[in-house]
Amino acid sequence: MTLSVQSKILLTVLSVVLMFALFILFYYPDRQERLLFDNYNNEIENFASTVALGVKIALTEENFEGVETALNFVRDDSRLQFVSLIQTDTVWKADHSEFSIEKTVFKSFPEIAEVDPYAISNEFFINKRAPFFTSIMNGEIMLSFSTTEIIKGRNEIRIASAIASFIVFIIGLSIGYLLARNISRPVLALRDAANKVGEGDLTQFVKNISKDEIGELGTAFNKMVKDLSTARNQVEQRTVELTKEKQKSDELLLNILPLETAEELKTTGQAKAKKYESVTVIFTDFVDFTAKSEKMDAHRLVDELHHCFSGFDNIIKKYNIEKIKTIGDSYMCAAGLPVENESHPFDAVNAALEIRGCMLSYKNEMEAKGENCFDVRIGIHTGPVVAGIVGVNKFAYDIWGSTVNTASRLESSSEPNMINISESLYQIIKDKYDCSLRGKFPVKGLGEIPMYFLNGMKSDK
Repeated sequence: MTLSVQSKILLTVLSVVLMFALFILFYYPDRQERLLFDNYNNEIENFASTVALGVKIALTEENFEGVETALNFVRDDSRLQFVSLIQTDTVWKADHSEFSIEKTVFKSFPEIAEVDPYAISNEFFINKRAPFFTSIMNGEIMLSFSTTEIIKGRNEIRIASAIASFIVFIIGLSIGYLLARNISRPVLALRDAANKVGEGDLTQFVKNISKDEIGELGTAFNKMVKDLSTARNQVEQRTVELTKEKQKSDELLLNILPLETAEELKTTGQAKAKKYESVTVIFTDFVDFTAKSEKMDAHRLVDELHHCFSGFDNIIKKYNIEKIKTIGDSYMCAAGLPVENESHPFDAVNAALEIRGCMLSYKNEMEAKGENCFDVRIGIHTGPVVAGIVGVNKFAYDIWGSTVNTASRLESSSEPNMINISESLYQIIKDKYDCSLRGKFPVKGLGEIPMYFLNGMKSDK
């Protein structure tokens, strides 16, 4: 069991107080009782000696009334049981080899008392003898006093000692409690504050009410907490700044790379190329871009491209399509990577239809203002690709394979504001989307391949 500081201080004080209380309760009464008994014995001995001296003088002068007077010296003492004049005689054996002392009660007060000249003291009576020697007789004065007064005095001493011991204990307990509380209170306050600081609460403050070492400790603690709070605020401020910088870096990285590829690059320091068995690639470009751009102001040209490509970005983001890159007026994106899914063909054609719709709306808006606008061509193909990062400086996420080349050829073979798709994609979407066969067209490196225009979704009947 772990004791608190207050308990330890209180137990320490109580142990000292208890020792003192036990001293008062046991040692002091015993000593006082011995003193009382010794004084009582000495008093009785003095009485016996005084009476013996008076009897000796009276007998020497043959003044027998004086003997009575001497015996009457103690007769009025309430403690007296009896006072006796004992005659002692030496009695030899017949062969005179040894002798014995015979004691005979010569006179007693009170006269009715039955006195045993050989009696000794007991717990009820104290018997004292004082010898005397005269020419008339030899003897001794025997006094017997009651021990009632001693017993009463002893009881009074014990009661007084018990009361004094109890009072001392209570006073000591009170002093110990006050002392323990006054010492432990700031210590416990420091403990509680330190626990809360350990839990992260740096608003703690210990009120110092003393100028001793504990008060100095509280002052040092308050300074430490203040310094920790200042340091934490600085760390938190710096952490916020670093978090913002990291967020900017992550956003910049995500503008270059897909999320999964960026995470892999941050975790391992590299991103491995990955093959995807089925991806839908979209290519767009603007019809007669070179000729039209030469007639446009550079700033307007950039603004037009930014407006169009920003719209494309928002559309493909809605369909979870990954933007790959832009080259001049060409915009390339792919559905079904880096997270593979089965809906990528439908995501791609829906995005393409929305891109075309967006461009047609923008064209009508510009023509209403009397300004020219670009016509978009779109090509889409579904097939396998390889994706990964190329380069060391200014690296970029890219895809390769015949699927990419085919999608590019489909885009270049398309018509203004039309969506040109491949046979493989047509077979996937034909049940849900309205498509028209264009026929077979020659494609570099692929020969003649069938192409379809994607018109829109089939209407429910």
